[in-house]
Amino acid sequence: MKMITKIATTLPVLALLSACATTAPTTPDATDTPVPEKVTAAYDRMAPAPYTCTDDSKIMAKQSINKEQVMLNVTLPKVKWAEQPIILNGKVKGEVASYVNDSNPEVVYAWHMKGDKGIFAMKWADGKEYQVNCQI
Repeated sequence: MKMITKIATTLPVLALLSACATTAPTTPDATDTPVPEKVTAAYDRMAPAPYTCTDDSKIMAKQSINKEQVMLNVTLPKVKWAEQPIILNGKVKGEVASYVNDSNPEVVYAWHMKGDKGIFAMKWADGKEYQVNCQI
């Protein structure tokens, strides 16, 4: 009987210790990822949508589940970008999704989507602008 009592009292302690020994998952820090803003929204496991754009540009776009953030992987030959990751924040209003990243004081990025079309625009602090029109 003493043996069963010892096992019964030791078992919860072992379970607690083994639970404390596991490593908790961590989220990437801003230093781990090259994107200008942190990922603050949840994303599903679906593949990003591939857009073909003017000026031989390509954009892979993936909206967050709540549609308040978008992750882009942008290739813009005229700007000398090759698979540049960028995160933009915004909202969907009606049929149009609009996202902006203005965390860099030198340039503002914008991505607008409606149906199978998209527009990616950049506006620098000196007033220069660049835009590509895209389609899935």
